[in-house]
Amino acid sequence: LDGLVERIAWHRGRSPAYGEGISFWALGEMIRGRAGLAETDDERTTRTKIAEMLEGLELEETERRWIEPALLALLGIETGIGAEQLFGAWRTFFERLAATRTVVLVFEDLHWADAGTLDFIDHLLEWSRSIPLYIVTLARPELMDKRSDWGAGRRNFTSLYLEPLTEAAMRALLAGLVPGLPEVAVSAVVARAEGIPLYAVETVRMLVAEGRLEAAGDGTYTPTGDLSTLAIPETLTALIAARLDALDPADRSLVLDAAVLGLSFTLPGLAVVSGIAAAELEPRLRALARRELFNQVTDPRSPERGQYAFVQALIREVAYNTLAKKDRKTRHLAAARFFESLGTDELAAGLAGHYLAARENATEGPEADALAAQARVALKGAAERAAALGAHEQAMSFYEQAMTVTTDPADLAELLERAGESASAAGRHDTAERHLLAAIDARRVGGERSTVARSLTALGRALNLGSRSAEVVSLLEPAATEFADIRDDPNVISMMGQLARGHFLLDHNERAIEVADGVLARAEHADLGIIVADTLITKGTALGSLGRTIEGLGVLRAGKELAEQLDLGETMLRGYINLSSVLASRNPREALEICREGLRRARQLGRRSPAAVMLANAYESALRIGDWTWAETELDTSLADQLDPEDRLWLLGGKVSIGALRGSADDTILDEMRRLVGSSTEPSLQTALALATGLAALGAGRLGDAREAWHRVTSLSASNLPDAMARASRAALWLGDSAGVAADLAVIDASGMHGAAIDADRVTLRAGLAALDGRSAEALTTYRDAIRAWRDLDLAWDEALTGIDMATLLDPSQPEVQAAAAASREILVRLGAAPFIERLDAAMGRGSATGRPSTESSQPHAAAPATASHLV
Repeated sequence: LDGLVERIAWHRGRSPAYGEGISFWALGEMIRGRAGLAETDDERTTRTKIAEMLEGLELEETERRWIEPALLALLGIETGIGAEQLFGAWRTFFERLAATRTVVLVFEDLHWADAGTLDFIDHLLEWSRSIPLYIVTLARPELMDKRSDWGAGRRNFTSLYLEPLTEAAMRALLAGLVPGLPEVAVSAVVARAEGIPLYAVETVRMLVAEGRLEAAGDGTYTPTGDLSTLAIPETLTALIAARLDALDPADRSLVLDAAVLGLSFTLPGLAVVSGIAAAELEPRLRALARRELFNQVTDPRSPERGQYAFVQALIREVAYNTLAKKDRKTRHLAAARFFESLGTDELAAGLAGHYLAARENATEGPEADALAAQARVALKGAAERAAALGAHEQAMSFYEQAMTVTTDPADLAELLERAGESASAAGRHDTAERHLLAAIDARRVGGERSTVARSLTALGRALNLGSRSAEVVSLLEPAATEFADIRDDPNVISMMGQLARGHFLLDHNERAIEVADGVLARAEHADLGIIVADTLITKGTALGSLGRTIEGLGVLRAGKELAEQLDLGETMLRGYINLSSVLASRNPREALEICREGLRRARQLGRRSPAAVMLANAYESALRIGDWTWAETELDTSLADQLDPEDRLWLLGGKVSIGALRGSADDTILDEMRRLVGSSTEPSLQTALALATGLAALGAGRLGDAREAWHRVTSLSASNLPDAMARASRAALWLGDSAGVAADLAVIDASGMHGAAIDADRVTLRAGLAALDGRSAEALTTYRDAIRAWRDLDLAWDEALTGIDMATLLDPSQPEVQAAAAASREILVRLGAAPFIERLDAAMGRGSATGRPSTESSQPHAAAPATASHLV
């Protein structure tokens, strides 16, 4: 039997109806249930049981040290783990559990879920596609008000809508519940229910409460009196209200008290709100459970075991809506006091919701003002907890709610700033800018210059992340002068770090280094490690872009290592991206290994955008090495995901590259890239488009257009200059344009940029110039050095192109040319580079050497590799 029955790891979590939702409550319930924890367990018990749960999984020690604090943070225990680490750690826990059995995650009442929970479910769907995870979400249609695109574009996603029951199905339901129910009663219920099964169930409950039905012991009911005439309320809400009105006043008051606490509640909580001792409450709750208003949670695996819950959410809503504003205020305030007494950050959102509801139901005056102050403090606490767990959209919402109960200008400025930072982290760039501009204005009115600089820093960071670096420079250059007299202030140092990054992203590398040097000198003395790590990466990459590659790599590595030591996930990933970019000019194979490790780390953390940029860098090195299949597979997989426009732009450039190299370029992809760039003048976006445009031209045999596109790349990005100019030079070689080759080579030399791959390009181009000038012996000797260099670097694609150069520019009957061509053809066949095989064969079959290459029109498929660096 064990071999026939699959073991299932079942998890169930419910989102409670508290304000904006308690951050990740449903997920926390799942972890508690898996670990055998109750909600009331203390920190020591929680730590012990979480550790025991992880012992049962085959985790590497590094994984355990990562996952354990992430799970504890979810359960409200401070561990110091960064918010950007949490989704990846939680996901990895379920993935490792799924290695032992199929894992099922059931999220109930998702329409009440916080934004973070919805984001985490999206995260699981995106990053755990190959894992046996089955996710079930149960929600009302109101979920679509929060996420109108819920499930859109997701693979393996099935949506089921529960339509109203047919008349036949409703009759069958009633026959199953109450066998022998008179037809007149059946017809009355069916007519009023309009296909809603809960209406029929509530009617039965009403009749049980009135003593007109009694339980038969097998889950059905039998009539105890005449049911030929029924006075049934017309709507389901009215039917539930009638049931509540029929209760004893004391019991009805108790139900209203419970409704304030939520869909489920504890005995101690209800005792505080109702003012009735817990011992007296217990028998009364059991009686109400018999009347099918409440259920008691008895599942020993549930963290809510021992608690009571309304049998239907609608009963709780109807009960709550019957409360007068004054009664709501009193009860919410009592509930808030109870939540405060629990002393856990995990319920911060619930606490905030009760204080805010108490404030909303109070009359204007001193009492309302006092409640507003308490609500503001609670909402800030809820926002900080949400942000600490990576639920940035929810944090933004809490900060925005706190603004509505804030009158103090300094408090408002702080809330605006934090809301802007959370909006930026959530990718809501327009909202971030609006809040942060308002924060800057409020700070200036307050007159505290250091805090003005802090808000300027936040806006600069948001604009840099939103690819609006020109605005960063326009904003912060005047601020640098304004705050020069307090340049040692930590907030000013941080602001200047964003200015350095803005200049770097605009390719103003000398100014970026100048600003970065000042930042680093002051930040290290002030022990501002976060700023030091980020600015080292900015400076190192700028140095590399100016040809100071050795120095730049050293600075970059220092920044990445510091980010890893400080557990700065985003900064660490930025280090991987930029290090791989600078390394590409020296050793593409090493750059690819850095990319692959960075890609693994980005996917481990579940960071979509850094993963996309890492892949954009990786595929370019993979093309030169000859690992095209890997690059194409990775690109197709990533492009199937929902990507930000900029990330999609770079990866589409990869599709254009591979298409051009294999002779199957797709013009529709280039059209999509143009739409994504639109009217933006951001250099990085224009560079991506220019790279793809050049390859499209090369694939079509328009070598002159290709050269023009590559030259545009060099004007947009200093870091891409050597590779782009080398590619333009090869097109010139194939056109027989020795003056163009010489001019391009002079630009490469003037850049002062060196590295093994760049220097091998120089040697290859000099060999081509010698061949074009008729210096065949010198050309052969130099080509021999070039091929040796490409083989030492293990760059098969560059070696293959060099073989085509030799066949095109030298006498194809010479043994060395034939040997190089044979090696080149073997590589091209392996890669499936059909246009280049055609060009090579044409060059080798043209007879005696002419010293000139074939014309552009006679070989329309000529192309060259595209490489580009992507920096952040």
